[in-house]
Amino acid sequence: MGSAIWSALAGYKILPKIAGWPQMLLALFARIPAAMVPLGTMAAISASTGSIATGGLATGFVSLATAIFSPLIGQWVDRFGQRPVLSIIAPINAVALVGLFLAALTALGGPALFALCALVGATMIPIGSFTRARWSMIAEHPRDLSTAFSYESTVDELVFVLGPAFVGIAAAAAAPAAPLGVASAVVLLAVIPFALTSPKRVPAQVSVDGTAVGQDARPSILTTLTKVAPALIIMASIGTFFGTSQAAITQRATEFGNPDAAGLVYALMGVGSAAMALLAVAIPESVGLPVRVVIGGAGMAVFTFLTLVQDNLALTGVMLLVSGLFLGPTLVTAFSAAEKLAPRGGMSVAMTSLQAAMTVGVSIGSSIGGALAQSYGDPAAYWFATAIPLVVVLVGIALTRNRRATSA
Repeated sequence: MGSAIWSALAGYKILPKIAGWPQMLLALFARIPAAMVPLGTMAAISASTGSIATGGLATGFVSLATAIFSPLIGQWVDRFGQRPVLSIIAPINAVALVGLFLAALTALGGPALFALCALVGATMIPIGSFTRARWSMIAEHPRDLSTAFSYESTVDELVFVLGPAFVGIAAAAAAPAAPLGVASAVVLLAVIPFALTSPKRVPAQVSVDGTAVGQDARPSILTTLTKVAPALIIMASIGTFFGTSQAAITQRATEFGNPDAAGLVYALMGVGSAAMALLAVAIPESVGLPVRVVIGGAGMAVFTFLTLVQDNLALTGVMLLVSGLFLGPTLVTAFSAAEKLAPRGGMSVAMTSLQAAMTVGVSIGSSIGGALAQSYGDPAAYWFATAIPLVVVLVGIALTRNRRATSA
């Protein structure tokens, strides 16, 4: 078993040969702004306006705009290629972030503030989505593509965990608005170079009979979303799980008199998820995607349920760490499923839509989980967090039945 794992991990050596170290490192750093901006906006605007409600509303405008415009950006990329589209959007995002940073420094409020937040969200480039789309273009073997998706999910998890930490460090070292300034700098230094080094052309699309698919024949957003609906439901569920878990952990840590520990406990789930996302390449190919979804959802549900009976933060962290071990491979599987289900010419829409589904899910989970935790305590939020992965299980069962029906 150990040799099999090491052999699978050795497969990661192929990735720098396929994409190159400079591009992989650039994609890593270019993810940081998206991980910093939501919490950074909340902290900066809440401090500048003196209203947490205003900070939350500002963050909502950022997240909602990101969710709406990410698939549109994906459609434009599928039609015109990554470089022409991203090279226009990235500088606009940099200007918008600088504007939001100045707004936080000057205590700007009202419609102008929310318009800035919407512009920031609308031009936030989902780096992980476009990196995955690139891998689908350049990976010659399915195993290499699976390895690339595992790597991307690991990077996403690490940045997702470290992003809030960067916000806290920047805010503590300078000012509440500092994280937005740092995010602006990273957009200039990493996101814009990422855009300028993107593929120039749209990859050739081929139909089933071998003929080329023209620009006009490319699928609509609705068609692509319908095709990848199972993966979208999985990602939205994972996002809701994240948001609810964060609210539940925060409430439990507060009730135990140690609110500052909430971030550390929550990070354990991210560490477990990232570790297993990296090891997902060791899962035998004989274990199909539907089975992986069922096992992942069931494991998340069981170990989240076990958090209900824990009476201290240490054991809560252990349960969440184990839950993360099931979450990581499920995240990888969702992207793999989308890659298989997406219609030709709709890969960028599919990948950006998954990222948008995650964003929407986190917002829903944070809202519902926060309301439950505040009104009924952390057990209510944990009950909700336990129920969410069951949706993932149902999707896995549906995929299994669909595969059997197709092969019959």
